[in-house]
Amino acid sequence: MPAVLIVDDDHTFRVVLKTLFEHGSGFDACVEAGNAAEALLKTKQVLPKLAVLDCSLPEMNGLQLARELRAISPKLPIFLLIADCGAEIEKEALGCGITAVFSKLDDLTTLVSNARAVCGIE
Repeated sequence: MPAVLIVDDDHTFRVVLKTLFEHGSGFDACVEAGNAAEALLKTKQVLPKLAVLDCSLPEMNGLQLARELRAISPKLPIFLLIADCGAEIEKEALGCGITAVFSKLDDLTTLVSNARAVCGIE
């Protein structure tokens, strides 16, 4: 069962992402986490097919969390969401193994189509 892990401390934004992934995306389940500790625990329990992380989390930023997730699941595709898409942040993110970086201000339907492509979902 392909599941997507959505990690963002903003509950409303998690609901928006969950809604996008639940409607014909090809993913069977969405697992939500409001912080890094919860994300790590749920990753161990569910082993998602994709993780979508907010760059700005309270106790650990998205880049740090991505490294921790890689330790649990080395081949896990990870998408990073940032409010201000700068080339420097994107370069650092891709350098630490993040699959793709998206702006929270862009059309998020492209995130879902990219998720389907990365995960091999027809």
